[in-house]
Amino acid sequence: MELAQDGGLTGRVTQLEAVVPGGLVTPDAVDLMPNLFVIGASKAGSSALHAYLKSHPDICMSREKEPCFFIDQTELASAWPIMARQRCSHVWADYLGLWEGGETARYRGEGSVYYSQAPHRSGVPARIAASCPDARIIYSVREPVGRAIAHYWQRFKEFQETLPIEQAMRENAIYRDTSDYALQLRAYLEHFGPHQIKVVVAENLRDKRRETMTEVIEWLGLPAYDYSADQLTERHRSPATSRTQRFPFVTQIRNSGMWAKARRQLPQAWVNRLRAASTTTFDKAEVDVSGARAYLHHYLAPRRAEFESLIGRRVDVWARDDSAG
Repeated sequence: MELAQDGGLTGRVTQLEAVVPGGLVTPDAVDLMPNLFVIGASKAGSSALHAYLKSHPDICMSREKEPCFFIDQTELASAWPIMARQRCSHVWADYLGLWEGGETARYRGEGSVYYSQAPHRSGVPARIAASCPDARIIYSVREPVGRAIAHYWQRFKEFQETLPIEQAMRENAIYRDTSDYALQLRAYLEHFGPHQIKVVVAENLRDKRRETMTEVIEWLGLPAYDYSADQLTERHRSPATSRTQRFPFVTQIRNSGMWAKARRQLPQAWVNRLRAASTTTFDKAEVDVSGARAYLHHYLAPRRAEFESLIGRRVDVWARDDSAG
């Protein structure tokens, strides 16, 4: 990472001590700081992008894909208690340990999608900028209606959402706000220059992986990399099914520290059996989402136009009807 121009190494250490939890920051820690952030959006290809970036020899991506270190800890504990208990989400040394062995890499990156869920996750761009002012930001976006519906199914599967889909879209603003890409992008432009932010369209990453990654690698100023076919395979495709809990206490057990410890001790086959016994699986195609789509199209159309104006181009691939999510 380049050092800050005003104060050199000493000034940079002082900056970090002011914003990073966990005590003193050593000069060596400055060299371990991440300087590449894939900020989401959720369900817009960030996991695939994380995997593709990891293949480049000059990029070291974090072992934990979504450490959420720059999320307010109270907000993280409420939104994702399982991750909030992981030391890398709040302990400075453990966070840096995610890049152990990557000290010589040109970029050290992570991919926490909660970083682009303002205002529900507050102050994230400011915290990243205070710690890593020279960071590069990659923002992966997807057709906004399909993304919001996929986001709903992700949260529903994890028992974070209990409302029917249309009601959830109307009453839970996180789906609409996360698909309001102009809202999220403006928050980062308050702290980073436009040259530090790269928007990647998820549909292009899916359909033109090699061309899209060539563009990203060039933007990062790295040598061209000849990806093998195996390195650019499809990643993390959402299943056609979802699940509900059979018993009202399943969520509490799943999010508990007791279960977290038990999972580490139990054979995976036992964990799978317990999961199957405590949940009911169903086909998402059986659920009528037409009302949710109609509402989202109406709500998000002007926000999509604002986003396209902000980045200076139309996203033509979104002109066709959004996918089922």
